[in-house]
Amino acid sequence: MYLEHIDIVGFRGINRLSLTLTQPDRRGVSLNDFHDDRTQSNLGTINTNTVLLGENAWGKSSLLDALTLLLSPEPELYCFQEQDFHFPAGEQQAKQRYLHVVFTFCENQPGNHMSPRFNPLSPLWVRCDDRLNRIYYRLEGEMDDDGSVATWRTFLAANGEPLALKTIDPLAQALIRLHPVLRLRDARFVRRIRKQDLSPQLQQGAMAKQLDELTRALIHNPQALTNAELRQGLAAMQQLLEHYFGMNSAPSSVNPSGDESSDSAGRNKKSWQQKRHGRAESRQAWRSLNNINQMIAEPNSRSMRVMMLAMFSTLLQAKGAVALNPDARPLLLIEDPETRLHPIMLSVAWGLLEQLPLQRITTTNSGDLLALVPVEQICRLVRESAKVAAYSIGPQGMSSEDSRRIAFHIRYSRPSSLFARCWLLVEGETEVWLLNQLARQCGYNFESEGIKVIEFAQSGLKPLLRFARQMGIEWHVLVDGDEAGRKYAATVSSLVENHEDILRDRLTALPAMDIENYLYRNGFEDVYRRAAGTPEHAPISARHIIEKAVHRSSKPDLAIEVAMSASTRGVGAVPIVLKQMFSRVAWLARGRAD
Repeated sequence: MYLEHIDIVGFRGINRLSLTLTQPDRRGVSLNDFHDDRTQSNLGTINTNTVLLGENAWGKSSLLDALTLLLSPEPELYCFQEQDFHFPAGEQQAKQRYLHVVFTFCENQPGNHMSPRFNPLSPLWVRCDDRLNRIYYRLEGEMDDDGSVATWRTFLAANGEPLALKTIDPLAQALIRLHPVLRLRDARFVRRIRKQDLSPQLQQGAMAKQLDELTRALIHNPQALTNAELRQGLAAMQQLLEHYFGMNSAPSSVNPSGDESSDSAGRNKKSWQQKRHGRAESRQAWRSLNNINQMIAEPNSRSMRVMMLAMFSTLLQAKGAVALNPDARPLLLIEDPETRLHPIMLSVAWGLLEQLPLQRITTTNSGDLLALVPVEQICRLVRESAKVAAYSIGPQGMSSEDSRRIAFHIRYSRPSSLFARCWLLVEGETEVWLLNQLARQCGYNFESEGIKVIEFAQSGLKPLLRFARQMGIEWHVLVDGDEAGRKYAATVSSLVENHEDILRDRLTALPAMDIENYLYRNGFEDVYRRAAGTPEHAPISARHIIEKAVHRSSKPDLAIEVAMSASTRGVGAVPIVLKQMFSRVAWLARGRAD
């Protein structure tokens, strides 16, 4: 089971949000596979990750707060408070009086809900058209005029109507026991384990003292730890994870049918099957940690051992003093893991996190981290006038060819562009060098405006436009006036015709064969003549002068020369077509600002 979808209305910084999380890969598994214990072993645990991007005050923290508070493993269910109700920024007197949050849980594969560990949730499962069973858990809050707040919990049918259940809170607690949320707030992954974080039977043991000394050393002087101490610490941490997360514990032997009249042989057979399933699920869960063991067993893996030990200690710290159910599969919230980590160590930490057989939601502001993440796992949160919109391409969002192009051109080469509000797509490297400088002279700072200039010729224009649309990134295309530019312009025009866009907001076509010819004819002839070594009034065609200048220098160097020349002449030297384009692109980007 995994958390598939979250709907939020009126909670803290979110007026409205509908977010679908990354789904597990279900390809190649049929319903008949659930009669095979080996297949079920692959379905008992889940390793999916959703990486959230969003500017400050765009709802990331409120989303994590909703998950942390409402799915907390604490014994008492959370009740909404006055500070949980949304109000527009700067207008606290307009605070809303109603909020609701709906969590949708889905089985990993058809039939997985029949696993014995889900028996306590049997009244909650709803069969859906895609043959998958889901649980819809809704929490509502309402505030009276005197500030008092009422909280209601319901489980829903597929049509949104409440299920007819005698009791709600025990079922809600059962759901959370199986799928609690743990929040890893310390991005360094180094936190000291306190005694109160351990169970009573471990607080008095030698392990408690060992872990306290170990985490002290991790925080204050990790270099002083010997390799033997690191290995011992990792062994102790693995024992604790087995103890607290139940990864090696078989589910209790419960007759899923509830038929008390079954004979002894039938009961023994069912019990054996359930135990076998538990062992298989346990093998799958710890297969990931076996991969980790191989990683840290390398001769030069001391940094991995230190990071893994620190990560385990932070995971246990996030658990706190709560004893997790042996069948629990926590959802990890990982906030900004790049903080205080060198990019190399960030890569190490991320590789280790990916081995944990748990669902994760990660927030980040790091391009280095995004380069490690498949684009299918990335989700952009964008604050719009009536809601916080969630944009992602999803598992079926791109063809394999488009995915490959985007992975290389954006994810590997330009990961920071995923944070941009607007892409200015240009044909060549010259424009990338030139336009940032000319825009700054016109009073537009592309960095602070959230505008990224991206050359598209190497990847193709269509994949970038499709990707930008799916990810909620505004875009504008600059094309040359030659034949290739006209084809690119036709691509943009066809896309605009199928959407509610205005062509001038999406396309600028230069009235010249290319950017060099346009600049030559609009005030920068002297720059190209100097670069070509051509006398000022020599009767030579523009084409030959530009070709000679490029041959003697290079297009990027010429772009720098033009920008430097424009800076000495003032804003009036920037050609009008480029000024108009800067204005449109800035307008698009500001429409994505808070």
